[in-house]
Amino acid sequence: MGAVIVQEKISAANIQWAFKKACAYAEEEYGHQQGYSGEINSCEFVKDVTHLLKTMKPNQLIDYIEKNVSKREAWGFCLTPPKVNTNKVKSKVTVNPQKGTRKWETIYVAYHRGDQILSDSSQTNCIKKARAYVEKNPNTRLTIQIEKRLVSGNQNCATIEYKSSTNESDGVYIFVGLAAC
Repeated sequence: MGAVIVQEKISAANIQWAFKKACAYAEEEYGHQQGYSGEINSCEFVKDVTHLLKTMKPNQLIDYIEKNVSKREAWGFCLTPPKVNTNKVKSKVTVNPQKGTRKWETIYVAYHRGDQILSDSSQTNCIKKARAYVEKNPNTRLTIQIEKRLVSGNQNCATIEYKSSTNESDGVYIFVGLAAC
């Protein structure tokens, strides 16, 4: 199998996200083909060489990477640093007040190591189901907890969203790799 030099320029919040985005785009466009797509997604990101921009221009750094990168590896650098959100508050809360009455029901929930396994509105039925489950899965220990579940009424009481800054922006990253094809 051969290898080909690939180069990708992409914007993201940091270099790791940028490489993941570049791989996702390449896989969507060309597929993965068991690691032989001939694109950036057949490489592994192994080195951030941004510090070399102090002594080299971007084109010189790209040439340096092309000469030194190994097969199935990608090196990257930050061409334009990201501008981070400097706002004191970085989220927005929208409260959805409850109108009318809420109706609740009591339920019994069986948990195994924090994961919900089964539930029932009757404690007796929940215990029967839990015993049957444990008998089929002998290395399992279930704990049954009594809980309340909202049957009618507004379940969504608030929405929290990220609040971006006006000067916030992603950085621009360049990746150069030797992709298998």
